[in-house]
Amino acid sequence: MTNVFQAELLKLTRPRVLAGTFVAVLIAAIVATSVIVLSAEATDGQAAGRGVSLTDLEAAGGGTEAFSLGMSFSGFFVFVTLAANWAGEFSQGTFRTILMKQPRRAYVLAGKLAGLIAFAAGVVLLFEALSFGLSLALAPTQDVSTAAWFSFDGIGEAAADYGNAMLGVSAWTCFAMMLGVLLRSTPVALGVGIGWAGPFEHLTQEAWTALSGIYPGLLLEALAVGGTSEVSYIQALAVLSVYVVLALVASTVSFVRRDMAA
Repeated sequence: MTNVFQAELLKLTRPRVLAGTFVAVLIAAIVATSVIVLSAEATDGQAAGRGVSLTDLEAAGGGTEAFSLGMSFSGFFVFVTLAANWAGEFSQGTFRTILMKQPRRAYVLAGKLAGLIAFAAGVVLLFEALSFGLSLALAPTQDVSTAAWFSFDGIGEAAADYGNAMLGVSAWTCFAMMLGVLLRSTPVALGVGIGWAGPFEHLTQEAWTALSGIYPGLLLEALAVGGTSEVSYIQALAVLSVYVVLALVASTVSFVRRDMAA
């Protein structure tokens, strides 16, 4: 498992991959921070759903508001990208090659999953740092005081936001693994991933708001921002824990029992 973990990190930390990842994260941080900070108004953000007010930005967690909201909407892209990554390992014959040297399939699955989550931890930290720095630079344009951002409460809020983001990314990674392992086809995995986590959840949720507490994608969006008016943080965390366990079990059973050539 350790060798697979190291091999996955080695693949993900190649200069070209790192450069592309940095550019993508930088663009995401610029867009998310600019939109959220510059569109903040004096009204209470909670009254407008997920909107952010100037009061929210001046609070201890204001420095990572853009980060939290940005992560709530970026999970979809993480899901689709990683689903294609997992499915591609089958079509390219990577798993067949690895299993010739390491026949214990569960170890291979765990090693790759751990490698992806470890790399994601660094990417999420970079996103938080960039969005915080950009928020700090844009705050004076809105007359927002940033003193509370550097208090002990501010540091605690930043750490909590990072923890929530990693919980969400880890869950998305597990769901992507399940989709890739079960479907084993990059085009099919992309089609299902985009169709489900993209329009399907949001369109059906508009017709029946109770689905906000059922659909995994909507639950992950709620988790990233610490809960919403429709779904509390605890409810989102509890239901998602069940989904993650089911995804891990389904992925492991399929990977261990099915023929690699299938």
